[in-house]
Amino acid sequence: MGRRQTDSELGRCALLILFVMGMISCSFVYFCLSVLFRPLPNSNTHSLGSNVNRNGGDSIGDEEGEEECCRGIEHLELWGDAVRWGSDFKVNSSRECCMACKEMCGREGGSCLCDTWVFCGDREACGSRFGECWLKKQRDTLGPQLHGSGDKVIWTSGQVFGKTEGIIGLETEYGMLRVKLLPDCAPHSVIYILELLASRFCAGCRFYRAESRGDSWDSEGNRVGHDMEIADNIAQLPTKSEVFSNVPVSVLEKHVPLRFHRINTSP
Repeated sequence: MGRRQTDSELGRCALLILFVMGMISCSFVYFCLSVLFRPLPNSNTHSLGSNVNRNGGDSIGDEEGEEECCRGIEHLELWGDAVRWGSDFKVNSSRECCMACKEMCGREGGSCLCDTWVFCGDREACGSRFGECWLKKQRDTLGPQLHGSGDKVIWTSGQVFGKTEGIIGLETEYGMLRVKLLPDCAPHSVIYILELLASRFCAGCRFYRAESRGDSWDSEGNRVGHDMEIADNIAQLPTKSEVFSNVPVSVLEKHVPLRFHRINTSP
């Protein structure tokens, strides 16, 4: 004869049945909501990082949601010939001003009709000029005209280089390395490099550390060219161990001096 179930056992059994029924109900509700709110195959939905620009062109975010670089330097006013007057063109942010300048660059490369943007973003300091976005063109892309800098300057400025613009050479005893400058991603570094480029001598400019590129390929599946072979030769030079900020690193035993040069990219 089987053992008679007690009230406590019956209670536990009832709770288990209720729990299972609740799980089934929740699963059914979740399934219904998933079907109801599932996007249609042809619906125009976008992730937060894939915004389309106002002209319907390429998105300004990559597949991982990171926005395209478009940075400038505060308290800096760059001069130049205006291609669009800020008194007639106002935007909400320095990024919008930068993107407006980028939109004047050809998709197929070459020079940009706008290579400098200047934005006034301090509502109190700018007053009636708040939001003004001046789009300009430099006579010398690698030598932008500086109109003013410092805390009293109310403007934020930045540069944009076309596909074949902003390329400089680093001359070493092992050969010339060509470098593409990205002022929209690292504006402070680019301004500093352009200052060095304008000077006749660069005291103390040298490579202290070099690393091999490993197996690198270009967008067409070919091994990268002569420039990286030079970098590889420098990376294979003898090194010694040092500690920078409590981090052990390998530096070149003999530093490699370098000089900055303009690279002529015109046809």
